[in-house]
Amino acid sequence: MRAERAARPVLMLVIGLFLVGETALAPFLPQLFRELFGIDDLQATGAFVWISRLAGLLALPLWGLAARRWPIRRLVIVGLCCAAVSEAALGLAPGYVAFTALAAVVVAAKSALLLAYPALVASYEGSGDRITGVRAFVAVFHTAMVLSTLLGAAIVALPEPRWGISALAVLDLALAIACWRVLGRGRRPGSGGTRRARPPGRGRTRCARAGSALVAIAALAMIFEMATTMIRPFFTEYVLSGGMSPAAAAALFLLPHVSALAIIPLAGPLQRRFGRALLPAALVLAAAGLACQAVGFGPAVLAAGRVVFGAGLALAQIAVDLRMFEVTGTGGPAYAAVQTARAAALFVTPWIAAVAASHHLALPLALAAVLYLAAAGVAPRLTSPTHDKEEHRDRDLAYAR
Repeated sequence: MRAERAARPVLMLVIGLFLVGETALAPFLPQLFRELFGIDDLQATGAFVWISRLAGLLALPLWGLAARRWPIRRLVIVGLCCAAVSEAALGLAPGYVAFTALAAVVVAAKSALLLAYPALVASYEGSGDRITGVRAFVAVFHTAMVLSTLLGAAIVALPEPRWGISALAVLDLALAIACWRVLGRGRRPGSGGTRRARPPGRGRTRCARAGSALVAIAALAMIFEMATTMIRPFFTEYVLSGGMSPAAAAALFLLPHVSALAIIPLAGPLQRRFGRALLPAALVLAAAGLACQAVGFGPAVLAAGRVVFGAGLALAQIAVDLRMFEVTGTGGPAYAAVQTARAAALFVTPWIAAVAASHHLALPLALAAVLYLAAAGVAPRLTSPTHDKEEHRDRDLAYAR
């Protein structure tokens, strides 16, 4: 138990590094390409994002399959080392094509860091406190969103942004060393538990239920991710179109993450109070916040909508992930399958948002609200498969190690 507690801060740092690396430069890519390569064409930015996300989409299932053979924590260390080498080279890329290719390698390598999330949740399961691990992740997520925006702006503002990009490799390497020292080599999945034989008919029934539940939670997670991603690319442009300043747009962009961090401590009591009803209620709350932003304009209305949206988003994230771990456990291909569905949402949503924004800048907000309401309608129908509790616990702990 002491080793598990010591591992938690390192796992949180791994998750935070993944999130910061994924989002830090995203709002500043057009400016970065203009400064580094003299490229003003926005299609270059679109192609870069598309290729990076494709690399992540293809890499995730492979890391999930690798988790069947090697301990998750060892895969995280390998991913960090590969990312460190690629990121060091990224800052030295001579042109746009090389920069894009190296960035795709970085994204593929860092996809392994997503495996730190189930390992973090599993570290709390010995005390039966899975929600604490999920809350920790959501807190790290929203903190990383704030820090990544500041970091990205700082890198682009450097006289030579290449040095800032390459410096991230030092952080990757330092974290890999910390993981090796604190997390250790771990044991192979499955070495810590035993499986009991089951009647063939009963096994087939459970497999069918598990497959149905996995498809349902993957669909719910994909809809949720689409709604969350839909509003990001064009929100600041929406605010600026109303005559507000860039500083106000940046503050409003970050406001939901501040609101989320404020509501996270209440997630535990609310989960105990409302149980499975918390998820649809949180999704409706998030939709209401987005609708407020879409139909009314002005600093006070936008700020109120952003606060309400942030609260609903954080509670929905926690509830969705709790449902996910009920279905997938905390390791192996099932978890990777759900994350791949989420990556697919990240792959297609920016194009949908772009088409919507070309008609009206408020339309992505309205579409996201509709998607949250659709997810709220699906959530009550989601059931988790019936597992043998002892086997499920042993398997999860084996993967975490």
